[in-house]
Amino acid sequence: MAGAKGLVVVIVAGLIAGSGGGAAVAFLVPTQGGEKPREAVSTGDSGFESLGPLLVPLIYADGKFTGYVRIEAQLEVGAEDAEGVKARMPLVIHAVNVRAYNKPLAGGPDGRLPDAAAFRAIVADEAGKVLGKGVVRSVALTSIAPA
Repeated sequence: MAGAKGLVVVIVAGLIAGSGGGAAVAFLVPTQGGEKPREAVSTGDSGFESLGPLLVPLIYADGKFTGYVRIEAQLEVGAEDAEGVKARMPLVIHAVNVRAYNKPLAGGPDGRLPDAAAFRAIVADEAGKVLGKGVVRSVALTSIAPA
């Protein structure tokens, strides 16, 4: 009986130590979902405006929904266009989400890998439509993670 009590004490102590270690790691390592969009970073006469983390649906070519992926993208714009881009960013995000839902982006054996090149093209195209031709100089995908 004393051996069983000792085993229970060891297991409980291990669980307490493990959960404490997990909590410590949770405070030290930031999560992708909790990050706020970054502010524009100046590179001379241009800067980057974040679309923030987007929850993008993954759709097969046959129209089946397979899941979501979290993608963060940044638009390089001229310094003179930065304020206008910030003001219209919700419209860009909406257009990207609608287009991503209607375009097959799912890849890989289980459909959980997004087609990054196709998504970058969607962002560039929709941003060009909303913001005007020539406003967006380039699109950078800065984070792709399962959701």
